[in-house]
Amino acid sequence: MNPGLLLLLSGLLLVALAYISYKRAESSLLSLKREDLVSYYLELALRLLPLPLWTLLLGILLILAGVVVLLVNLPRGLLS
Repeated sequence: MNPGLLLLLSGLLLVALAYISYKRAESSLLSLKREDLVSYYLELALRLLPLPLWTLLLGILLILAGVVVLLVNLPRGLLS
């Protein structure tokens, strides 16, 4: 049960890190959003594509793996 919780918590941490970097990039581009919406979304995509996107995807995969490990390691009495 411990490895499942570890995977779940590390996945949640990675998703939170990706969300924080998204909010930071969004707040730094507010003036551009008021001027030109297309440039805003292009710049936002360029800022999020390298690291935060892959951090988010890895976090989601770790959350799913953690849930699977937790479900597999449940005692048989809880499932019946």
